[in-house]
Amino acid sequence: MNAGKGLYIENPDLGYAHSGTQLYQMLGATYLGDGNPYSTGNVQSVTGQPGTFVAGMSYNYMYQQIPDNYVDYIGSNGGTILFRSQENYGRVICYSGTGNTYRSIYSTFNLGALRNGAYTKLQLVQKYMEYLLRIGIEENSENMALKNLTLYPNPSYDNIKCNFALKTSQHLRINIFDATGRIIRTIADKEFSPDAYEFIWNGCDNSGKKVSNGTYIFVVETEKETIARTAIITR
Repeated sequence: MNAGKGLYIENPDLGYAHSGTQLYQMLGATYLGDGNPYSTGNVQSVTGQPGTFVAGMSYNYMYQQIPDNYVDYIGSNGGTILFRSQENYGRVICYSGTGNTYRSIYSTFNLGALRNGAYTKLQLVQKYMEYLLRIGIEENSENMALKNLTLYPNPSYDNIKCNFALKTSQHLRINIFDATGRIIRTIADKEFSPDAYEFIWNGCDNSGKKVSNGTYIFVVETEKETIARTAIITR
């Protein structure tokens, strides 16, 4: 986070055990309470809050089961509450630091314990990834070394061209993530000179296997900058 990267953290008891730590202060949250044992129950359902990037998304939870044990409830300490549970308790918060220098998402419930319904867990993971990787943020700063990242064609049934320009010499890491946040292909991890570049992704993972239909995320990183774009494979 101090390096300007994104962080996703989920832990039902993080506030109870660590609310006084520096890490907790960097999550933009206030610890309000420890919740109940799962036999009593805590989270029946959660709803995305109006005006946030998860607005309208709602899920049922594994109520009165093991993942529902002592689920903290939280308030804002500079962050934005993303999800509230049925009793209007804050359960997930996002924060971008005091100077928009990093991004974090802190969830007090286990994402894996959500139940798919009108919205799936995969759709929520994609929303989280887009926020943490700043997808859709325009690279307008003249001081940025990395410029004009584009993907074409997109959607694609086969190859996707990745184009970008580099203003100064940089060590670049170019990875492709699936919608669960797993790196499925590494394109490059080396030094680059100032120039315009084009790479072609053939739709395969690191083992050479064709990936399935879905949404993938191209992430190009320097030591100080990260630019990401989503791509869709339709075969």
